[in-house]
Amino acid sequence: MASNVCIIRPMILAGIDEAGYGPVLGPLVVGCSAFELPGNPDEAPPCVWKLLRKHVSKTRSKGGRKIHVNDSKQVYSPGIGLKELERSVLTILAASGEFPGDLTALLSRLCGAVLETVEKYPWYVRSESEAFPFEQDAVSIRMMANAMKLEMQRVGTRCVHAGAQLVCEAELNRMFDATRNKGSVLFTQAASHIEHLLNHFADQGLIITCDRHGGREHYGSLLRLMFPEWSLEIDHEVSEHSQYRLCQGRQTVIIHFREKAEAQCLPVAFASMISKYLREAMMRRFNAWWAAQMPGIAPTAGYHGDGTRFLGEIDRRRRELGICDAQLIRSR
Repeated sequence: MASNVCIIRPMILAGIDEAGYGPVLGPLVVGCSAFELPGNPDEAPPCVWKLLRKHVSKTRSKGGRKIHVNDSKQVYSPGIGLKELERSVLTILAASGEFPGDLTALLSRLCGAVLETVEKYPWYVRSESEAFPFEQDAVSIRMMANAMKLEMQRVGTRCVHAGAQLVCEAELNRMFDATRNKGSVLFTQAASHIEHLLNHFADQGLIITCDRHGGREHYGSLLRLMFPEWSLEIDHEVSEHSQYRLCQGRQTVIIHFREKAEAQCLPVAFASMISKYLREAMMRRFNAWWAAQMPGIAPTAGYHGDGTRFLGEIDRRRRELGICDAQLIRSR
């Protein structure tokens, strides 16, 4: 007799997004997050916002009872400050592991390989006065994280991976010189995350969603180049959404590239927030170091208009310090 029992088994929903693709100063950060979810293999994955709605909201919570998870541009702005973005990122990370005691511990957890590189940049070395968290209270984050952890256990979901590719200026410039293509550099960083996900979760019903890279619609040739050991099936490539299947033996991984993916997929939104938080944290160190060199200089976010202003103001001092263009200024 046929069974009508619905099979519920964990699946992995992952997201990849970036921050800092356009600036002239500061690092590029490409973040990744992956959530284990209960699901039916024959159906679309459940909405993570709905699963965690008791503690997570796509909009700002007036009473502060929920954390705000959305495209980082919705959660952070210079006028609002870092407080809300920091609360959301650190809460989910603490609910999924240890609370990072400082920025170095956070970098070690998310992108440990970059620590040695960061030490080569005087403006990214931690100062003795650096506080962490920057704008939040650690105790309140830990309390929210404990409640979040219990709710994740109740609904059968958890963040099983959070990571970032953080690429500093000189390394970016070397990549730009080697490829002559800024988009290829961005895809290579995303591909590093895809490789990690394939290595660790390919047998668990893995679905990966990436925010679209500029105006690119076709990713098949890039996926074939980066993952030749996997066979590739192209489901469709249209203006707003491209979908692929990577197959190897009994394993099938679905990869989406979507416009505005942060608003449709919580893991992409969280990847966006991880990227923005790390970039803003590094720019805080950047601005603090330059303020020590030139007291009174206004900080910069590093984007072209204000970044050009900042470079003009520090020009004489950076030359006195022997800081060459390739170490400080992004060529593309």
